[in-house]
Amino acid sequence: MRTTHVIEVPPEPYSVVGEAITVLAGGDLSKPFEMHIQEGVQGGGPPPHFHPWDEAFYVVDGQVQVTVEGKSTTVSAGGYVHIPAGAIHAYKNISTTAKMIGVVSDPRGGQFFAAMDRFKVPEDLPRIFEVAERYGVTFLVPKPAG
Repeated sequence: MRTTHVIEVPPEPYSVVGEAITVLAGGDLSKPFEMHIQEGVQGGGPPPHFHPWDEAFYVVDGQVQVTVEGKSTTVSAGGYVHIPAGAIHAYKNISTTAKMIGVVSDPRGGQFFAAMDRFKVPEDLPRIFEVAERYGVTFLVPKPAG
């Protein structure tokens, strides 16, 4: 049985390869969706990837270039984008800073961010690919040798 979920003080964010990601609602507490706050700096954001869950972003501050299935759009504060499960996508912060609210349809999203906490590029790339595979995330970049 689902219950009311109230957060009065947000948890500490995860540090996910340059992005601060706070999982506000996740897992069984908020089925059938999760909610995250994602904050990053200019140039930050994940490479092209896909996963088996829907994802949506509402840009709170700054500008983000979102690319879905090869089509890029600049989304400014107040803008929204929905990305269907399995769609190849990426985003890149194009303003000095950017802040988004993310909603995903699977608890693996928040679990993935927790498992990625404090990884760095390039030194942790093998571990990043291992964690991504475990959570159903496929990055479309060459895997490191070894």
